[in-house]
Amino acid sequence: MSRLKHIHIEGYPYFVTTTTKANIALFSDTKLADSLLDCIYYGRENNWYHLLSFVIMPEHLHLVIVPQERNISQIMKGIKGFLARRINADNQNSGSVWQTGFYDYIIDTEEKLFTKIRYIEQNPGKRRLVSKPALYRYSSAYEQNLTDLDFYLNGKKAGQECPAYPE
Repeated sequence: MSRLKHIHIEGYPYFVTTTTKANIALFSDTKLADSLLDCIYYGRENNWYHLLSFVIMPEHLHLVIVPQERNISQIMKGIKGFLARRINADNQNSGSVWQTGFYDYIIDTEEKLFTKIRYIEQNPGKRRLVSKPALYRYSSAYEQNLTDLDFYLNGKKAGQECPAYPE
């Protein structure tokens, strides 16, 4: 049986989950978590997507993104491939560090958007990695980590306009 194809609907946020190969807690290593954080911000800075929310857990990644210059499949291939190449180069190794594929869900209402963001940002607390979500460095709940949520909802970024949901 073939895998389902990922669809692209312009202007809508995607909730995305991807997991490390064999559920290995790679991102317990802060160097690897920092590398993944760099990858996430590289995609944002290069207009692959608007970044609305994220969390890097020890063995998986959750994102809420709005694709821009790439579709969801290209985005995930870029993030996962970049990180795998970096890890393999550092360890003089080769091969996949991620499970094949990823899960995505198109978010079609603001209520669902905020439900997914709460889920993502509360994840480290539920796993007892921190006492409060704002203390987890690898999450959009962490104050110094930038997102495009305000821009997406209100069009407040360098005077640009951005609708929350296409009409």
